[in-house]
Amino acid sequence: MLEERYEKSEAGRAEIKKRALVQARIARNLLLVIDPSKTGGQWVGVVQGAAPADLELLLQHGLISSVAAAALSRPAPLGPEPASSPAPAPASVAAPAAPAAPAVGGPPSTRSVPVSSTRPMGAPVSQLDFQQLYTALTVFAKQQGLLKGYRMALEVEQCQDFEQLQTLALDVVDRVRATKGDAAAHALRETLGFN
Repeated sequence: MLEERYEKSEAGRAEIKKRALVQARIARNLLLVIDPSKTGGQWVGVVQGAAPADLELLLQHGLISSVAAAALSRPAPLGPEPASSPAPAPASVAAPAAPAAPAVGGPPSTRSVPVSSTRPMGAPVSQLDFQQLYTALTVFAKQQGLLKGYRMALEVEQCQDFEQLQTLALDVVDRVRATKGDAAAHALRETLGFN
């Protein structure tokens, strides 16, 4: 259990918003930060006061699932990206894989319909897929300090589709531009795949 990597399930994302099943602060914190970048044991060590029982509680309620099980239960979103299970590596590992025929053929076709139908023409489109952009925003949120990072992590969790995630990413870039300047905003834009 502690050696496996976990990600939030749909029920886990809903629980973050509803706060219905898990009332314990430590278990909720564990649910908020858990992603496939670390093993369950590493996350238990990172969250102050967390114990393996908190991880077990999240598993019992179905709020998290092991990365291998999640890949089997949701083939459509995770189909083109099985190599992106370790979270910090997807941007660097998946970037070389993007020029391959399956990766290039899949994501642009899924992106072009929603983007053209609801986003204004000329709006930038991230070169990352949903999971990579989600991971990049989550990693960036964790670097922002406790309160700001927590708020941003919640905003990321509330995104239901790729378009919402892209809109949030562009909003975050604008916030960074306003607070830290154009150079920082440009660096973040590149990290988020908006070239």
